Amino acid sequence: MADSSTPLIANYRPERPFAWRDGEAVAAGTALAHIEAVAAALSGRKALFNLCDDRYLFTVAFAAACWAHALNLLPQTRQPLALDRIRERYPDAIAIDDAWVAARIDAQAPTAGRPPMIAACQPVAVVFTSGSTGEPDPQLKRWGDLAIGSDLLRQRFFPDATTLNIVASVPPQHMYGLENSVLLALHGGFAAASTRPFMPWQIADALASLPAPRTLFTTPIQLKACLDAAVDLPRVTRIISATAPLPVEHAQSAERRWQTEVHEIYGSSETGSIASRRTAAQKPWQLYDGLRLEQGTQPVVSGGQLPEPVALEDALDLVDATHFRLVGRSADLLKVAGKRISLAELTAALLAVDGVEDAVVFSPPESPASGRPTALVVAPGVTVRTLGAELARRVDPVFVPRPLVKVEQLPRNAMGKLARADVIALWQAARSPRSTVRG
Repeated sequence: MADSSTPLIANYRPERPFAWRDGEAVAAGTALAHIEAVAAALSGRKALFNLCDDRYLFTVAFAAACWAHALNLLPQTRQPLALDRIRERYPDAIAIDDAWVAARIDAQAPTAGRPPMIAACQPVAVVFTSGSTGEPDPQLKRWGDLAIGSDLLRQRFFPDATTLNIVASVPPQHMYGLENSVLLALHGGFAAASTRPFMPWQIADALASLPAPRTLFTTPIQLKACLDAAVDLPRVTRIISATAPLPVEHAQSAERRWQTEVHEIYGSSETGSIASRRTAAQKPWQLYDGLRLEQGTQPVVSGGQLPEPVALEDALDLVDATHFRLVGRSADLLKVAGKRISLAELTAALLAVDGVEDAVVFSPPESPASGRPTALVVAPGVTVRTLGAELARRVDPVFVPRPLVKVEQLPRNAMGKLARADVIALWQAARSPRSTVRG
């Protein structure tokens, strides 16, 4: 990366909306004053756990840490054991939350007037992988790389937008949430709502509280909940989904119901977002401009915001250097009787069955790669026999999970993701004769 610097807030105009809180715009000038006050309080600190729930306060703390040359540590969980493991790497880190930030912005000093310049090579954050396939791994992010990623995301979805108001139903500690709501405010000139709505009516209310143009960043499970609840959403320019495969049927239903376009983002904590597709059209994924793919023993992506090439954990069918079809995570591919399918594809097919509220298909610990998978399903009022028969209409019957285990709820985290350890624990707990019905 060239030795260069960019402003903490790009295209700074003191009066432009930087965020939305309680239906009121927070001007960029006010935000900069808040950021400066928190940066002063962080002076001399090397790292902090940014545990803010309020998206605006999170953004203020994130930017203040960049100003103060402190690392933002962004764990996806707040379990004490997980935080203790991170603290072993960063023993001097302090934990800050909404109350800590709010106390320091209530009596902020007047700002110096202009955002500071941040060196492109400055490390500003550490994000962690979700742990869906093992222990969370730390991923160091530099200011310049995040700025490039923000620009590529903005150019893909909002190339002509000068203003945009964002509702994100995902936490800012996750790479997806960080990119779409925090970094688009700092680097892209857009404004995000401070809330993180979860229930369908909360998402609808959050969007309705903002002026147009609006967009919604969400997850497949929350989009399905909005469809099932038949909520009315105000006009949105885009609905963008990530964190798990989005069933085509759900994307098509959402486009019809809310008269908008539904897109998916492909990415990871290691890479940030790198590709997208309009799901309802069922077209291949397209890399962001400046990125390219090569296929060796595993696919490798390079260019764009990536300081060096990154080997992807997913199996991809490359159409060309910038387009691909997603087969599934390499570790999740099943091969039975010479046929191949991914656990994610099976899960998406099961979610598409009428009456299924949530589901996950996985290989149990003792199962060989060629063995039949099992599944946990939330489907009140639907029998296991019906679930199996309906799924067999959508995929080759050799891949229908056995057993199909009905449960009341899946242990999803704040991002809607499922850690493998939690899935296995629930599956083992449900394997009693009372709880387990074999298909």
